[in-house]
Amino acid sequence: MGTMKGSLLIMVGALWVLTGSIASAETRGGPPGGAPAGSTSIAAGYLHEFGTAVSGGGDFRISRAFINADVTGATGSKTVLGLGLTYDREEYTFSGPSDLGPSVPWGTIHRIGFSPTMVHSISPDWRILVIPSIGYAGEEGADPGDALVYGAVISATKAIGPDLSLGLGTGAFRQIGRWRVFPFLSVRWRINDRWRLSNPLRIGPAGPAGLELSYILDGNWEAAAGGTYRSHRFRLGEDGTVPDGIGEIRGVPLFARLSRSWTQGWRADLYAGVALGGKLGLENGRGDQIGSASFDPAPLAGLSIAKKF
Repeated sequence: MGTMKGSLLIMVGALWVLTGSIASAETRGGPPGGAPAGSTSIAAGYLHEFGTAVSGGGDFRISRAFINADVTGATGSKTVLGLGLTYDREEYTFSGPSDLGPSVPWGTIHRIGFSPTMVHSISPDWRILVIPSIGYAGEEGADPGDALVYGAVISATKAIGPDLSLGLGTGAFRQIGRWRVFPFLSVRWRINDRWRLSNPLRIGPAGPAGLELSYILDGNWEAAAGGTYRSHRFRLGEDGTVPDGIGEIRGVPLFARLSRSWTQGWRADLYAGVALGGKLGLENGRGDQIGSASFDPAPLAGLSIAKKF
């Protein structure tokens, strides 16, 4: 527990130092062409997944608070370097036994991530993106050495024209006792003055960035809809129901977004949606499966506030 608190203090201190030099929280880690060279921002938010039934009985819900901080800066005409820090706190509330096994398999999960980025232009039309990352994903009381998540993303993107960039990439991550490799498509398409298609979320250990179609309502308002696939694994606490075990949650969140921006660099994003195809998994400390359960479609809603400097 002491090591966990120390890690959190280091994380909070680093975020404080970077408050004046941060990039967009939602597009950071996405395809090239996201934040411009030299951009800085910080964002924080809250997301609630409402209670939903779990197979075998019972239900559960999730409350998630997060803060993301990023900075990017050009080192020359062909290379842009960046640095990202993230902290998520997820509180799971279970009610009643289910196919998962224990009625309360886990409680509060902490996620800490550190990811430098390099975007290099190999020609006027082609850019290479490389994002190594390392982080912590564990319940309160988990051994930090057993809760490491690490890996890298690499992609190549071609600018087909001033309004369209397409690319392919691959992510490979070690997720608490298991390697996960996935391909993804990077898209930035300005269809016209109002419509855009792009990757809205970070590409990282949880999976690809998904796709989002957005519409500019006027100079300050934007509406959008999209979806993605997410898969999280995390180490459980040493004194929990399953000591040193492994928890997992995965599903397909579909969402709608309404955003408001201001000239001072502030932006607010209001989200509503539903998580489909949800699965929960529980393993012991050796990685042997103890239980698995599906859950019904789960409504979700959230709000994030970002400041660009």
